[in-house]
Amino acid sequence: MTNSRIIPGVLILLLFVVESSLSYETSSSDKNKSVSVTIYNGGMGLVREVRSVKLNKGRTTLRYEDVASSILPQTVRVKPTDSIPGFSIFEQNYEYDLISEQRLLEKYVGREVTLYKMNPTSGEETAIKAKLIAYNNGPVYQIGKEISLGFPGRVVVSSIPENLFAKPTLVWELNSDTASDSNLEVTYQTGGMNWSADYNLNLNDKENSASLQSWVTLSNSSGTAFEKATLQLVAGKVQLVTNQPVYAMKDSSKRSIRSMESAAPPEFNQENLADYYLYTLDQPTTIGSNQTKQVQLFMKEGINVEKKYIFENLPMYSGNEKNFNNASVRYDILNTKKNTLGIPLPMGTFRIFKADSKGRQQLLGEDSIDHTPNEEWIKVSTGKAFDVVANGKQMSYEAFKLSNGYTATYEVELRNRKKEEIIVRLYANTYGEWKITDNSHKFEKESSSKVFFDVKLPAGKVEKVRYTVENKY
Repeated sequence: MTNSRIIPGVLILLLFVVESSLSYETSSSDKNKSVSVTIYNGGMGLVREVRSVKLNKGRTTLRYEDVASSILPQTVRVKPTDSIPGFSIFEQNYEYDLISEQRLLEKYVGREVTLYKMNPTSGEETAIKAKLIAYNNGPVYQIGKEISLGFPGRVVVSSIPENLFAKPTLVWELNSDTASDSNLEVTYQTGGMNWSADYNLNLNDKENSASLQSWVTLSNSSGTAFEKATLQLVAGKVQLVTNQPVYAMKDSSKRSIRSMESAAPPEFNQENLADYYLYTLDQPTTIGSNQTKQVQLFMKEGINVEKKYIFENLPMYSGNEKNFNNASVRYDILNTKKNTLGIPLPMGTFRIFKADSKGRQQLLGEDSIDHTPNEEWIKVSTGKAFDVVANGKQMSYEAFKLSNGYTATYEVELRNRKKEEIIVRLYANTYGEWKITDNSHKFEKESSSKVFFDVKLPAGKVEKVRYTVENKY
């Protein structure tokens, strides 16, 4: 008997008893010699660990702990880093039946447990032997000839069942001809890991030059932490079949957002990997469980930017003259070394900022970009221009008499209400087989279905663009 205060409710005292007949070794992450984690855009991570393990002679069981709870067991690969005579693996099991109050009591149905009842006056506990006869939405005990529905005290069990585990564990039945302390390289894929790129473009006052800062945001909900890991990221559209976890454990840990802190800022080294790009962080980092981490990818200054005001698919129907349409705003950046870039840009979110009159950075808009190779254009739309508007109308229409098609003349009024000169790009409305037969401004053919006029508009000015197009269909 002991005098103690007992927290109300059913508590479990876990008494670990290891039977001498069992022959197994346990390996945990504190024996890791190296860890490498590669994260893909598709929500999957590739984990590589080199871990020191103790191998007994003959056929034994090795419990490999601290694996991700979102592991894909079918992807596990194991090999010794050095030659081990007679090494072979007969069987692998992924054990994810974890110790909890409910699972422990469910395993003890039909077995004897010890119940401790406290005297509310003296605080003394009395031990009572009972048989747990059921656990369906709560325990049912047989105490002597009576049946007790639940019990207001402690429940003590004698041992942990062999098939319950404190954490997700790989269990291997293996053979070694010699007993030794060896190193195993273990590789597996896991769900619950992802990364994305974020870009912050800070424009100068004239909006023709900018600095670009890129951050990598990675998340880890795989169910385990990776201490001092080599972090690698694969950029590209990798086809994944087994990118969804077969098993997933709930983790009640709080999610956190952290940035790398180091005396020297971390940098990513970039290299080609087949048809993808691989980014490797130049220093180890710890990826916490249920953590979102940000690491800078690069910082560039003096990037030339082209700002465009665009009208596309402008309404030309009758009556539209009373309405006006706002131009779309787009910033174009050529990804070349000459423009201080010339690097593959992973897909992600582009955010564009400009300082106000007090020097405070304000968000102008954001857009997503796809994986963008070197020598390609980055085109980021930020929204609609307040002071650049247009109206379009159809001036004439004549259908062909001997074939399917028509000739139509359109007029578009472009108005610049800003205080500086701008260039407006107007796309003509064309369909089928087309030809412009008359035009007030020079045009360029962008593709078989698109043609545009670039019109210079001084501050506060209005310009009319007129064109005639033949359409056959």
